[in-house]
Amino acid sequence: MVLKIVKKKHLFIGIGIILLVLIFTIFYRKVILSMQKPSVWRAGLTDDYWTYTDVPDLTDKERSKKYCKMSDNQREEYYQEKDQEAKELSNKLEQYIKDWYYGKTDAKIPKGFLPPSIDNEKTKDWTLQRPEEIDPEKQWYYWPAHEIDPEFKKLAQNSPENHATYLKLLFLAPFDSQLLIEGDFPHARFMDYQILEPFDPRFPVAGNMGVMEVPIVDVDIEPDLGHVNPFREGADRKAANRHYHLTFDLKAGNAAELNPVLKDPHFRAPGNTRVGGPFGSTGPYGDGVIIPSVLWVRYYAPDKSVDTLGGVSLPKVLLKLKTGETFWLQPDATLAIERQKTLAEGAETPPRDPPKFLGSQFGWWKMYGIYQMFTEAIGYYKSWPYGILPSSWVKKLIRENIECYFSQGPEMPSPGNIAHSATDCPYHNYLNRVMFLGKDKVYAITGKMPTTPKTRNGESTMEKAEARFFSFCHMGGGKENKYHGALYGCLMDDEITVDAENNYLLVYSRGAEKPANAKPECGVTWQDFGPESRQAYIYRWMSVYPDHYMEKFNPTDVNIPWETGAWSQDKYDKTLVGENKPGVMGPYHPVMHYLSKEEFESLGCPVDPKKIPEWK
Repeated sequence: MVLKIVKKKHLFIGIGIILLVLIFTIFYRKVILSMQKPSVWRAGLTDDYWTYTDVPDLTDKERSKKYCKMSDNQREEYYQEKDQEAKELSNKLEQYIKDWYYGKTDAKIPKGFLPPSIDNEKTKDWTLQRPEEIDPEKQWYYWPAHEIDPEFKKLAQNSPENHATYLKLLFLAPFDSQLLIEGDFPHARFMDYQILEPFDPRFPVAGNMGVMEVPIVDVDIEPDLGHVNPFREGADRKAANRHYHLTFDLKAGNAAELNPVLKDPHFRAPGNTRVGGPFGSTGPYGDGVIIPSVLWVRYYAPDKSVDTLGGVSLPKVLLKLKTGETFWLQPDATLAIERQKTLAEGAETPPRDPPKFLGSQFGWWKMYGIYQMFTEAIGYYKSWPYGILPSSWVKKLIRENIECYFSQGPEMPSPGNIAHSATDCPYHNYLNRVMFLGKDKVYAITGKMPTTPKTRNGESTMEKAEARFFSFCHMGGGKENKYHGALYGCLMDDEITVDAENNYLLVYSRGAEKPANAKPECGVTWQDFGPESRQAYIYRWMSVYPDHYMEKFNPTDVNIPWETGAWSQDKYDKTLVGENKPGVMGPYHPVMHYLSKEEFESLGCPVDPKKIPEWK
C-alpha cells in the first residue's frame, strides 16, 4: 500500500515537472523570444523591411546560439575576422575607383563585386560619378515637415516628428577617404548632422538599432569666412550669407576615441570635422554583414515663411580618396526609399480602456535606445505582477541581448555606455509610454513646459531659453499593424496653449468625442487621438548646451541615469519618472488624467487643471 502511494507521488511529480517544462517552453517561444521583435514581425514582415538595410533573417534563438555563447577568445577572433573582411573590401573598392578615375574600367560596379548586403534590391547598381555629374536631388532623399492628414489615410511612418524635415544620404567609400559637405544653414529652429560611426564590429549598428551616430550640432559649425551661423546667440537669423563646409573623415576604430564630441555629456565639440564610417558592421543582429553607411540631417521647425528645406538648397556632397581623387558612388535605392517613405493608412480599432499595468499609477519610461525601448515595453507587461514571467528573468534577458547584439549597457565601455542609439537625435531626451483609449473617454496631460526660443515667424535672433524644442507625438501600427510608428499627431511648443507660468493642459480624444470646452479660449490644447485605440506617446525635450538647457528638471541622462532610469536594470527606480506623479522632473513631469468626455465638460471654461480629478 505504501509502495503504491510512493509510486503515485513520483508519477504526479514527474507529470508536474513535464507540464512545467512544457509551459516554460511555450512561454519562452511565444513570450520571451517575441520580446525582441518589433511590430512588423507580427504582420509577417522581416524586421528590416522598412529600413535601407538588407541583412540575413535570423531568429533570436539563432543569434543567441551563434554569438552570445562565445568565449572571449572566440569573440576576439570574430572581431579580427570582420576587421580583415572590411580591409579587403576597402582595398578592392579603392583600386576599382582609381581604375575608373583614370579610364581603365566602367563607372558601374559589376554585379558580385560588392557583398550582397550592399548590392541588393534595396541598394543596387552602384555607379561612380565625377564631380560635374553629381546631382544633390538624386543623392538625398527626405521626409518633409508636414501637416497630419486629418482623415488619417496618409500617415508618415518610422516615428518622425512632423515639424521636422529629415534628410538621408546612403553612401559607400574606402577607409581613409573623406565625405565633403557644403551647404547653407536653414531658416529653422535646429539643425544637426549625424553620421554612422567609424567601422567597428565591437560596437555594431543594424538599421535603427545599435550604438549612436556621430553628431555635429548647428552651433558648433563654423561658417565660411564672411558668412553667418544663424543658430548662435545674437547672430542674424535672416542673414543672406549663411554658407558652411564640413568634413567627415571615414575610418575604422572606436567612435568615442576618434570623436571628442562623444566624450562630452552635451555632445558639443568645436570644429567642422567629425569621424564616421565608410560602411557599417551589423554585428550579431545582422549576422555580421557589412552595410552601406548613412548620413542624416535634421531641420527642426522650419520658419513658416520658407519651404520644408528651410529655404535653402540641398547640401552638396563629394567623396575624396586619401590620394586626392574626387568622386561620388551612387546606388539605385528606389526600393529602399519607396518602402521607407510609404505612407501608412490609419487603423480603426475598437475602443479599449487602459489595462491595469498602464493605468493610474504608471508614468513614463525614459528611452535609452530604440531597441531597448521596444523590448522593455513588451517585457514589462509580460512579467510579474502583470504577466506570468518573473521580472528578474525578463530584465536579465533584455540586458544580456543588448550587450550581446550591440555591446551596449551602462557598464559597457564607450561608446556602448552612451544612452542613445542609431537614428535617434542625441540632443533630445525622450520619454515614452503606451496609451489605450476607451469609448467617450479623454486623456488630459498636465505639466509645465520649458521655455523655447521664438523662431517660427522669422524672428531676427535666437534667444536663450530652457530648451531648444519641445513636443508630444503619438503613433500606432497603422492598418494591419504592419507599420512602425504610423504618426497620428504631434504638438510642438509654439502650438501649445500655456498660462503665465508656462503650464499646459493637453487633451486627446477621438474627433467625434471632442469635449466642448477642449479649446484654447478655455486654456486647453486639443488634438485628435486618431482611430487606433492603442498608441505610443513620445515626449521630446531638446537641449543644446548651454544656451538652451535646464540643469535641474531636464530628463537628461545625468538626472535619470541609465542604471536607475531603465526598467530593465536591477536598480530601476520608478520614482524618477515611472510613476504618474512628479518625480525628478518636478512640475515639468507630464501627469496623466483619464476621464469621460462628460466629466471633462463639467469642469467648465476656463478649465482649472487643479480641479481635474485624479486618475483612479
